[in-house]
Parts: sequence; structure tokens; C-alpha cells
Amino acid sequence: MSKTIVIVDACCHVANAHLPGRAGRGYCACGVLIIDACGQELEHAKYLGEMTVPEAEFQGLIYALDKASECTRHEIEVWMDSELVIKWMRKEYRLKKDHIKPLYDKAETLSRRFQSVEFFHHSRNTVNAKWADRIAAAEYDKHHKPDKAGGK
Repeated sequence: MSKTIVIVDACCHVANAHLPGRAGRGYCACGVLIIDACGQELEHAKYLGEMTVPEAEFQGLIYALDKASECTRHEIEVWMDSELVIKWMRKEYRLKKDHIKPLYDKAETLSRRFQSVEFFHHSRNTVNAKWADRIAAAEYDKHHKPDKAGGK
């Protein structure tokens, strides 16, 4: 049996995100592409509201794991362009952010729904990463007029 592939991306529009050292909150949505073991492609999206980029990436992961569990309880691969979240989930980095810990814990709990979960980082330029980004951006646009800042 093949693994189910889960690609997740968060679309976050943070003011002045292009400036070095930026921090802050923005309005966010997430997009999920699930490719099941039979090759069927399923798209899911959720508006997340106002939060930080790491919070949005984790909320997207939580949403993706929940949606994937509706399709399978077997082996899955999760692909994200957030290297930080992937390294936290692989336990390669120690989680030092207290406000992120409950989100991490929720993702860990949801991961136990599956026989196995592997986490992978990919470039934003891959075909599937762009697809998940388009899903997230379309959901964001339902709640906000497209802006020229083009934040991610």
C-alpha cells in the first residue's frame, strides 16, 4: 500500500513582512493538498484569522493532519515549506516558544492517529508547494481583498 501524501501551506499577510527582522501578526489561511494511496487529489482550505507566521504554519499542520485522518489511518508523509515546523516535528530543534507548545502538542496528538508519519521540508518552488499555496491564497482572498504587499 502506498503512503498518503499531505502537502500543507500557510498564507500569511504580515505588514512589512519584507523588512529584515520583522515580527508581528497578520491575517492567515492555510491550504492542504492530500494525495491518497490511489492517487486521488483532495483540496482543503481554512481561514485562520490573525496570528503569527509560526502559529499559522502549525494551525495549518493541525488542520492537515485532521483532514488526512478522515482519509486514512495508515502511513502518511507531510510536506511543508516551513523548515522550522518540520524540524520541531522531527525533534531536531528544541521548542522554546511557550505560545507554540500547545500547537505542537496538538500536532503530536493528531500524528498518533496514523500508523506512521514522516515530515519533510520542501522548497516553495515545487509544483505541490505552489498548489497548496494557491489553495491557501484563494481561501485568504475570500476574506480579504488581494493586497499589493503579496505577503506569504
